[in-house]
Amino acid sequence: MTLPRPTFPEVAGPLVAAGALIALAPWSGVVGALVLATGGWVARDATRRVVALGVVAAILAGLLIGSARLRVLDAEPLAPRVGHALVDGLVAVDEPWHGGGYGRIALGRVLGAGGGPVLLRIAGHVGPERGSVLRATGSLERPRGPRDGFDERAWLAHQGVHAVLRLREVAVVGRRGGVWGIADAVRARALAALAPAGSGDAAQVDVGLAFGGSAGMSQPAVEAFRASGLAHLLAVSGGNVALLVALVVVLVWVCGGTRRQAMWTAVGVILLYVGVVGLSASVVRAGIAGVVGCLVWLLGRPRDAWRALGLGLGLLLAWNPYAILDPGLQLSFAAVAGILLIVPRIRPWAAASGLPELVVGAVAVTTAATIATAPISWWHFGRATILAAIPANLLAAPAVPLALWSALLATIITPIAPSAGAGLAWCSQWPAAWILRCAWIGAALAAATPVWLLPLLVGLGVLGLAARRRH
Repeated sequence: MTLPRPTFPEVAGPLVAAGALIALAPWSGVVGALVLATGGWVARDATRRVVALGVVAAILAGLLIGSARLRVLDAEPLAPRVGHALVDGLVAVDEPWHGGGYGRIALGRVLGAGGGPVLLRIAGHVGPERGSVLRATGSLERPRGPRDGFDERAWLAHQGVHAVLRLREVAVVGRRGGVWGIADAVRARALAALAPAGSGDAAQVDVGLAFGGSAGMSQPAVEAFRASGLAHLLAVSGGNVALLVALVVVLVWVCGGTRRQAMWTAVGVILLYVGVVGLSASVVRAGIAGVVGCLVWLLGRPRDAWRALGLGLGLLLAWNPYAILDPGLQLSFAAVAGILLIVPRIRPWAAASGLPELVVGAVAVTTAATIATAPISWWHFGRATILAAIPANLLAAPAVPLALWSALLATIITPIAPSAGAGLAWCSQWPAAWILRCAWIGAALAAATPVWLLPLLVGLGVLGLAARRRH
């Protein structure tokens, strides 16, 4: 079988990504010069000139943009102040608070001369909401080094943060303005609309599905989501954006709109949603994937899904080449790649099995994404909960759209009809409660599964495939 030759638009994204990764190397300038020289040598052939120039331009674009971004990310404007106290300084909270136990963390900025990005730490279960401007007293410290398998210093450095501010006294003195101020106000009203769901773990699952984060959940519940392989539901990702697009399409269709109108509306809603949720790495990835997916649907050409995946990877790595080291990015793209490989084969499997295509598709997609991400989970976290994650995700799958859609509709309807919005918010806790139950079930399965069972099953599967191929 002859494979189709890839076109330049299909490889442009990976070429930009390659250029951005070259920027990470200390000898990036030498490699850039070699790429330019090689492209010039190949371009001497008139039949290959256009291709050579396109390849060189894509790699150099990734290299130049990535190098410029690395200079910004590696800058340490707060370095002279680390190790000293901050007294009555102005600090902005740039994202929602995360974490569990007795403390919370969030990315923020020390304002004024000599300020810069910083990780905020605060004791207690609640911190000032995102967008708050604080008059704060605390101590500026270096991030912690490797501890218990996690290197806080490297994790923050890859986001352009090189200092930690441990807050002791804070007072809210204002809020940031502009576009982000509008997004903060929309987020605050949306969270207030979900208040009728209560304050328990099930209600906080709703908040996590709609706007990301697990700061309001109890620590045992958070650990259950991690052990069961359902933690991805609490971080806004491609699945959340896909369900948001589906909701927009249905609403536009009910209002009499066309598919094209629905897709353009979805693009605008995704951009608003990203602003409301916040510019964390997973949200940006999901937003780019969602916008590109809508554009692919509008264009309607084959093989565009892989092109969109490559383009999204190129854009993300050009903006932050360090993102290639982020487990979240690796897990996201591995899951999407696994799904793209498996989805075209779903219909024949459904026909052969006699089961509904929807059922076969759910099982196949969940299994493909879980298996594709298992090696990455094992490498980074020392565990790959395939045997727990697959049943947990399958059990939770029907409830996820119900919980997410009811939560999002509650935030939309509440300003127009408060009673109806409150009713939807109250109802949204019940599918969320089922998702929470699935997390507990998955965690129990993970705890009861012997560590040798997965390698045994993989080995038996490999032997079975080898015997079948030999036969």
